[in-house]
Amino acid sequence: MGGTPSASTSAAGTLGRAQSKPLPVLNLVQSSVWAKRLAKTLWWCMLLAVAALVWLPWQQTSRTSGRVVAFVPQQRQQTVTAQAEGVVGRIGPGLVEGSVVKAGDFIMTIEPLAAGLKQQLESQVQQLKNKLDFANKTTGAFEEQKRAYESARDFAVEAADQLVLAAQNKYAAKEQELAAYQAKERQTKLDFDRQTKLVEEGIRANRDFEKIRAEYETAVALRQSVEKDLEAAGNEVTAKQKEREQKRLEAQSKVDYAEATLQKARGEAATVEKDMLDLQIKLSELDRMEVTAPQDGTIFRLPIFEQGQQIKKGDELFTIVPDTTDHAVELFMSGNDLPLVQIGAEVRLQFEGWPAVQFVGWPSVAIGSFGGVVSAIDATDDGQGQFRVLVRPTDEEPWPAGIYLRQGVRANGWVMLGQVPLWFELWRQLNGFPPTISETPKEDKPVKVPKIKG
Repeated sequence: MGGTPSASTSAAGTLGRAQSKPLPVLNLVQSSVWAKRLAKTLWWCMLLAVAALVWLPWQQTSRTSGRVVAFVPQQRQQTVTAQAEGVVGRIGPGLVEGSVVKAGDFIMTIEPLAAGLKQQLESQVQQLKNKLDFANKTTGAFEEQKRAYESARDFAVEAADQLVLAAQNKYAAKEQELAAYQAKERQTKLDFDRQTKLVEEGIRANRDFEKIRAEYETAVALRQSVEKDLEAAGNEVTAKQKEREQKRLEAQSKVDYAEATLQKARGEAATVEKDMLDLQIKLSELDRMEVTAPQDGTIFRLPIFEQGQQIKKGDELFTIVPDTTDHAVELFMSGNDLPLVQIGAEVRLQFEGWPAVQFVGWPSVAIGSFGGVVSAIDATDDGQGQFRVLVRPTDEEPWPAGIYLRQGVRANGWVMLGQVPLWFELWRQLNGFPPTISETPKEDKPVKVPKIKG
C-alpha cells in the first residue's frame, strides 16, 4: 500500500513528458499546403456559384431548326413544266445543270408530235372563220325577217283595230238612233191612246183616228227596224274583233317561226365560235412551245437533255433557283413551343457551314451567330404537327452574303423567350416546367366563357 502512490506519481510524470513532445504520427497525417489552398479555392468557388445562381440572368430560348429560303415566294425554287405534248426540238447551246440564265433566255423548243399540225390548225381556223361569217350573215337576214314580220303584224293588228273601232262607232250610232225611235214610239203611242179614248167617247172623228194609228204603227215598225240594225251592228263588232284576233295570230305565228329560225342560226354560229376557240387554244399552246427562263437564276435540275425526247403535258422540263438577296429562314417548331413564340420575337441563327459558338443562356457572347426577328407564323401545321415560323434579318446585324447563304442551307435557331435568374432556370429544368413568356401580346384578349342558361 505504501508503494502505490509513488508508482502513480511516476506514471503521471511519464505521460506529461510524452504530451509535451510532438507526436510523429500526427505529423505524418497533416494536410499539405496545396490541399489547403485547393480547399479554400473550392470554398470560394462554391460561394461564387451560389452568388451566380442568385444574381446572374439567364435567357430562355426555344431551339429549332430549318433552312434558308427567299422571302418572296416568287423568288424561291421553281419547276417549269411542259404546257403541251410533243418532242424536244432544240435545247439552248451549252445549257447544263448549274448554268446561270437571265430572264427570257432561250431554254428549249417543243415540237408537236404530228408534222405540220400548226398549219393544219390554222387552215381549220380560217375555214371556221368563213363559216362563222356566213352564219353571222344568215343570222342578220333572219333578224331582218323577224323585224319585217313584227312590223307586218303590228300593221295588220292596227288596221283590224280600226275596223273594230268603226264597227263599234256604228253600233253606238245605232244605239242612239234606237233611243230616238223609241222616244218617238212612246210619243205616238200616247197620242194613239188619247185619240182612241176620244173616238170611243164620240168626240173625235174616225178619219183623224186612222191617221194617228198609222203614225203609231209606222213608229213601231221603224223602232223594230232600228233594233234589227243594232243587232246586226253588234254582230259586226264581234266579227271584226274575231277577225282582228285571227290576223294577229297569223302574223304572230310568222314572227314565232322567224324567231325559232333566228335562234337556230344563232346556235349554229355559237357552235362555230366554240370550235374556233378550241382550235385557237391549241394554236396558243403551240405558240408556247418555245420555253424561256422565267427570271434570272441558276438551272438546278435539267431532266430534258437530248433532242427528240418525247414529253407529255405536265412533265418537268427544268428547275430554276432565282437570284435573290432578300433571304429568310423558315424554322419548324412543335405545337408545344409555338404558344411561346410571338411575331417580332428575337431569334439567334447559326447557319450550316458557318463556324459559330453559341452560348444558349447568354446570346450576347455568342460567336458566329446572327440575329433575326419573327415576321410570320403559319396558321396551321404542315400535316405532321410542325408549324412554320418565318424569320427575317435585322438592319443592325446583316446576314452573310449570298455566296455563303444559298437557298436550302440548313440553319439552327434559338427563339429568345423570357429572361429569368439562373437558379430559376435550374429549378425549372429539374422539375420539367415549360419556359416562361416574356410578355403577353397586346392583341390577345381574355376569352369570354359563354353563360349556360339553366
